[in-house]
Order: sequence, then structure tokens, then C-alpha cells
Amino acid sequence: MLPVFKLSDGPVPLLAFHGIGQDHRVFEPLARALEGRYAVYAFDLFFHGAQPVAIPDGVLTKQTYAHFIRAFLHKHQIERFALIGYSMGGRFALATAEAFPEQTDELILLAPDGITVSPWYKLATGSGLGRWLFRYFLKHMPLFHRLGQFLISLRLINRSVLRFAETTLATAEQRELVYNAWIGFRHLRFNLQKLSGLFNQRFMRIRFFAGHFDQVLPVSLLNPLTRRLQSYELTVLKTGHNRLIEKVARLL
Repeated sequence: MLPVFKLSDGPVPLLAFHGIGQDHRVFEPLARALEGRYAVYAFDLFFHGAQPVAIPDGVLTKQTYAHFIRAFLHKHQIERFALIGYSMGGRFALATAEAFPEQTDELILLAPDGITVSPWYKLATGSGLGRWLFRYFLKHMPLFHRLGQFLISLRLINRSVLRFAETTLATAEQRELVYNAWIGFRHLRFNLQKLSGLFNQRFMRIRFFAGHFDQVLPVSLLNPLTRRLQSYELTVLKTGHNRLIEKVARLL
């Protein structure tokens, strides 16, 4: 069972999934804002939190993940719920909605990962060679920095993306976490045609929040899914990637 923390009380259970390098505490401001309306259940995802849970066999499948969520719903006697996912947590919110569409009433995605898959992510996780190179660069951060500067000079990445990556990879513990998460979550990917068809069949409220200045997961990366949806709401806030949860908490 994944560690889960109930941060607020309300009539609607809201399952919350954080970004990479974070834990359930990132949703505490949001939970305070939603007190009385939502019962926020914030998860510590695999490899994260004070008591990290490893993935069986090292790679998370959708079937294994659905088993975890089914056990959580049974334990807490939850039949219907809402979902919120930030950044990497967007993959988990989408996977939950895909596995339990009849029970999902609302899907809230904050600069979600998993809709448009980065070519760098594909390169780093899609093959044995790519995973070896990914591990090698994480063990040689000066080389990682020089590669990043070279890619900036070719305009293949933005400077703020490199800055975000180096902040996320600042310590050996962080680098190990990122490697495990990138490799371990690589099977959480979606057929957007099928996913949108599933969502369009349901009376599911879908809300997207994005940061106008976000270069890590910009609003344009939502397009492959939103163009297939019959109904959704999009709010673009004047913020970057890191402060999006805080801004959404104030808005809600």
C-alpha cells in the first residue's frame, strides 16, 4: 500500500498526486483552501516520502498500479472520487481515471506530465543503451551540465529547463530518486485517442491549470489531449512551473 495522508475533510474524496522530488506535504496549502469541500487524500508516490515504497519488479505496470488504488478505495470505503495531479503526478491521475472511469467524477491536472512525451524521456528510458547513458550522465554531473549548455546553444532546450533539471538533481539522493522514477514509471503511458474516448463517454469534469511562464511543461503540451476532448476547462496562470500548486490553491 502506498503511504497516503488525509489533509482535509469534505464530502468529495480528492486523490492527490505530487511531482517528482516532492511528497504529500506539497498539497497542504491546497487542502487548507479546500477544507469543507474536499477530503484531500495525498499520496507519497513510489520512491518518495519519509518511508519510500519500492516498485515490485522495479517497473510499475498499469495493472499493478490499479491494484494499489483498488486496495486504497476498499480500505477507505470510497466509491466515487475526484483526482488532482501535478507535473509527474499527472501520469498517476490519468492512470487512475483510465482504470476507474466510472468512479471518477472530476479530473484536475496541473501542468501534467504524460500527455506529450518528451523525446529526451524516450531517449533516456526507451532502451537499455538509453538507460545506461542516463545513469552515466547522472553520475557525471559536470558532463551533464556541459551537455545541457550545448543543447541550449542548439536551441534544443530552454535555459530554464536545464536550471530546473540541475535543481532536481542537486544531490546524490535526488539523482537516485529521479533515475528510479523515470525508469520505474516508463510504462505509465497513454493512447490519447482511447483515453479521450473514455473521458468523452463520461460526465467527468476535466480541468487543466498551466503556467504562462512554465518552460518545463508548457501549456502547448496539453494540445494532443485537449483537441480530442469534447469538454474541458483550461486556466493559464501568470506563474512558472514550481509555484503552480500555490497559485491554484489561492484561486480555488
